[in-house]
Amino acid sequence: MKITNRIISILIVLLMLLNTATVFAATESYNAGYDAGYKIGFDKADSNVSARSYYRNTYKDSSKHKSIIKQIVNYDEIEFEDGFIDGYNDGSDDGYDDKYDKSKTDQKVEYASTLGKLLGENYGAKDFQDGENSAWKSVLPSRSAVSDMFNLDKQSSAYKNAFIDEFNKAFEAGYIDAYDKAMFEPDKITLEQGVLDGEESGKILGAAFGAKDFYEGNDSNFFRDMLEDEEIISQYSLNNDSAEYEDGFIAGFIRAYEESYNEAYRAANMTESVGKMTSEIIPIAGGEVASADNKFAVNIPAGTFYHDVSLSIRTTNDVSNKGNLIKASNSYTVSIANSSGNVDDKNTIEVSFEYYGNKLKGGIYRQNGNEWLYIPTVIKDNEMIAEINPSSLNSHDITFSAFVDNNMSVFRDARGHWASDEIDAYVRRGIISGYSDNTFRPDNNISRAEFLTLLSRVYNWNTSYYPGSTIAFKDENTFGYYSNIINFAASNKYISGYGDGTFKPNNPISYAEVEIIMKRVVPYGNYKWIDTAIGMLYEKKVRTRSFNSMNNKITRAEIAYMLYSVTE
Repeated sequence: MKITNRIISILIVLLMLLNTATVFAATESYNAGYDAGYKIGFDKADSNVSARSYYRNTYKDSSKHKSIIKQIVNYDEIEFEDGFIDGYNDGSDDGYDDKYDKSKTDQKVEYASTLGKLLGENYGAKDFQDGENSAWKSVLPSRSAVSDMFNLDKQSSAYKNAFIDEFNKAFEAGYIDAYDKAMFEPDKITLEQGVLDGEESGKILGAAFGAKDFYEGNDSNFFRDMLEDEEIISQYSLNNDSAEYEDGFIAGFIRAYEESYNEAYRAANMTESVGKMTSEIIPIAGGEVASADNKFAVNIPAGTFYHDVSLSIRTTNDVSNKGNLIKASNSYTVSIANSSGNVDDKNTIEVSFEYYGNKLKGGIYRQNGNEWLYIPTVIKDNEMIAEINPSSLNSHDITFSAFVDNNMSVFRDARGHWASDEIDAYVRRGIISGYSDNTFRPDNNISRAEFLTLLSRVYNWNTSYYPGSTIAFKDENTFGYYSNIINFAASNKYISGYGDGTFKPNNPISYAEVEIIMKRVVPYGNYKWIDTAIGMLYEKKVRTRSFNSMNNKITRAEIAYMLYSVTE
């Protein structure tokens, strides 16, 4: 299994090279010189004495110098002097910052202690098991090696040096502790000890990958980067231990990895959620509220609410695709606190996203349970815009997100049609479809059976248990694909047949029939077609033929408009 986290990758590589202390020996003189120079330079931050001058005139051949070089096996004077000068200059810079700009050095160095201790413990335990003397300095990574491991060159000098100093201290403590533990407590290297050691390592690795997955927008899945048993054995050099210790280590590692991964993922999510909440008071004169990342906004026109309300936007970093929908933004949950509950639905609230993608395939969606439902969207000037009914926000929170639908169909005869928004919404939601010639034919009539099919999709009818009907129709052999849907609707008394005992599924349905059916389907049974007709006239400037006679036949476009306005 491939490990993608740079910090952990470097740590694992080092653990596989426990017998290669010579990797660091080549620069031991330089490292020792750097450490000595850094401490002196830090203390003499205000001194005008150059690093080279101080070294040659004051430090060289001093008691401190002689004490240090005695500990270096292959001492190199040139390397030591070069390291001293570099360390002195870095220390002088950081000492100046510490005195005159405390904010540059007063930084928390995270994970340095934990990572240094872990690496030191592994080296200490391995050295004892290999019969080596306790000598943590011989295997301590150089400052430049630690910097490369954790990309510290991207940080400030103060942060970098504080990190390395903390790492080195923890490495020494971890090494000595592990070496002494291996020497004096060999009997404790048992199944129990293996579990404890495995848990410690698994906890660190799990936390790192849990946080990484969240910030990279991945779903929570601790299996994604979990090591296989063979990898755990190899990476943590378990082959030389007893079978009991190995089994315990693996069990403890996996258990702690999972727990730590989940805790870190959720903690990161909570931190992001709390840190990405915006809330403002919207006066009766209206106003706009933007999300914390300024990529989403809600605009409320004047007079929408009859008194001041509180509007909040919570940003959620839950990037994930949904089937054919490609996520194009974070998710934003909008809440409105309106104590009176009153709202003017003649206005519309506008929600908008920053967007630079495909104008035909992009769109704004609202969350409905586990589904994302498309809302009619206008895309212009690198912005997605959708209008929603104020009552929808007044009654409950709504979560919005932007998606790109790569499988969407564009019907040439629906573009520019007065009902194009509603048609587009139901096409994207999979409620209605077009014809094989890539047309929608919005002004065609719709049959009785086709209308029932749309209702079954909008209201999620479960028609699988209706292979037959309580009503026997003479022409039921003509139902075909629509058989279960017709039987369901007839059994629930949503629709009835004709006086001659037939159903006639292919007959165009009239406005009057639609009104009767919708009265029975819509909760509370207070549906009236005239409300839809007036809304169509007011919003779309289209006069429906129902004003001439309710017996006229309804069109596919009018059905799309009616269902969208009722359900939304």
